[in-house]
Amino acid sequence: MLKKLIPSSTETLLQQAVQSELYASHFYKHLANQCQRLGLFGAASYFKQESADELEHYQKWADYLNDVGYVAELPEIDACDAKVNGLQAALEIAHTIEVGLMQKYAGWYDKVDVVTKQRMLEFIEIQRTSVGEYADLLARLDQGGDDKCAILLIDKELGK
Repeated sequence: MLKKLIPSSTETLLQQAVQSELYASHFYKHLANQCQRLGLFGAASYFKQESADELEHYQKWADYLNDVGYVAELPEIDACDAKVNGLQAALEIAHTIEVGLMQKYAGWYDKVDVVTKQRMLEFIEIQRTSVGEYADLLARLDQGGDDKCAILLIDKELGK
């Protein structure tokens, strides 16, 4: 029988982390599709990469769970039905997702064992960086106002 190296309460939180990262990946694919539909090809490419990044985060948690004697569950992922009508809406949704993940990890930090805290800090930093990047993109978009050229310029940069 495999030895469990973390408490079951920590495992429960990490299974939630697995679900959160998979949902974020799923949602970013949805945003990529929405942006492509709108002709925002740079944003579509950007969100496809965001989806891939979230899958990497999922895998890090899955590997960690395996290393400490558990197995990452593959939860059912809720459908994404949000419709976006432009770049600002897509970025605002993404910002909200990243803030939510950061808050979850920060809230879980004091509830996990000391070994898991080290891994949790890595994810808190990832989320802090993502929140800042989305806030910067939203600020730049705000500077452009309703200027379609500014929107297209930011979209083009997102595709790089």
